[in-house]
Amino acid sequence: MPEIWDIYDENRRWTGKTVERNGKRAEGEFHLVVDIFFLNSQGETLLQRRSDEKENHPGAWNPTGGCAWQGENSEMACTRECREELGFEPDLKNSRILFTETNRERRFIRDNYLIFQDISVEKMVFQPEEVQAAQWIFPEKIKENEKLWQDMCLWDQWEEVYPLLCLESMRLRIPKGTYRHYKGKRYQVEGLALHSETLEPMVIYRALYGAGEIWVRPASMWNEKIVTPSGECLRFALEEKN
Repeated sequence: MPEIWDIYDENRRWTGKTVERNGKRAEGEFHLVVDIFFLNSQGETLLQRRSDEKENHPGAWNPTGGCAWQGENSEMACTRECREELGFEPDLKNSRILFTETNRERRFIRDNYLIFQDISVEKMVFQPEEVQAAQWIFPEKIKENEKLWQDMCLWDQWEEVYPLLCLESMRLRIPKGTYRHYKGKRYQVEGLALHSETLEPMVIYRALYGAGEIWVRPASMWNEKIVTPSGECLRFALEEKN
């Protein structure tokens, strides 16, 4: 059976029309698309590798996602795509939409979901014609791997999603609370933010001594391990979460 899409106007109102997959849509007509980004409790994101038999981008790593079918809203499309491609139920109770894109050139409305969920790759069941592998990886490690980064950049909006994914990942790894610096002084993490120019995640923290100055440090440095005469230790060790 052909895949059928509902057609919406630019205000996301259903027009009553439908079209077969990749069928012609008039100006001002859109179909619904979802991209799904996961973060586990360790702060890792989930990538899946496309089947080598796919017509577009065979063997490339990408997020989960696809087009909503006739009668589906975006949440229903999320659930079906995860079930079909990876064999598990997404935890939509622990999710939010990072942002919604209206693409007038390609005529789609896309919801970019962020879902917080733990599931091992070993428990996933891949749809062979769609997916051949999956992996959990820290978001910043994607940029360090040339193939992964090039693959992910094939998908629209990845460079917008990436800093948000890094920020949310670091929030899981650096919760608000009291930390002790390896030299002994204590600090209170007030939160995390994105650098306005570089979009790098930054830790905002307050000294628990002296005048209580506010400091900012790249999040990538926060959990670094330091070699001291006494051995290896964390730069900042968590004492108590807020």
